[in-house]
Amino acid sequence: PPKWCRIDSDAAIEWFPLVDPLPEVLPLKSAGRCTCGAVASLDTPTRLLPCTIFSSHRSYPRMIEVRQCAACTVGKKFAGPDLRELGLFNFNNRSIYTHELLNAFTSAMTAHELPFHAFATTVDRSYTEHGSSSNFVSDETFRRVWYTFRRVQILGDSFECKDCGPNPPCVIFDGLTAGIQSWTTP
Repeated sequence: PPKWCRIDSDAAIEWFPLVDPLPEVLPLKSAGRCTCGAVASLDTPTRLLPCTIFSSHRSYPRMIEVRQCAACTVGKKFAGPDLRELGLFNFNNRSIYTHELLNAFTSAMTAHELPFHAFATTVDRSYTEHGSSSNFVSDETFRRVWYTFRRVQILGDSFECKDCGPNPPCVIFDGLTAGIQSWTTP
């Protein structure tokens, strides 16, 4: 989870700040994992594919190192790097998102009512303002990316109140923030 929403018991969970500047080639430092779940063989040669890194203010064209997945249809899917040590979330080896961008939505959404559409619109406007070479993704794509990112994070179910202590008997949530509709997850 983002640093701002951690409690003391989260101290052991690693935190990965954004690496700046971003490398021109996103390296595959292990065998890599495909979206189908298969781990690629280290004997499989690597290759470079073009990808786009999406941040809060602009996109960055880069290359990513991948291995072909033996479990998927030939030439269709690739096993790629995790990239969290760079502060990046590898959605599908073609679209990469900064933790900074995804955590910015989490922060805004938990501070006030913020629909995906409004966030995506403001990010797209920022891309225009900063002369990005591409537009930001659609709200539907960003919604899928954000929910996928939330699933891979280590999120506990303990709560702590500075007045009540750990695991208070009553926790009140904003329904918009806490409720996740099943149709939003793949």
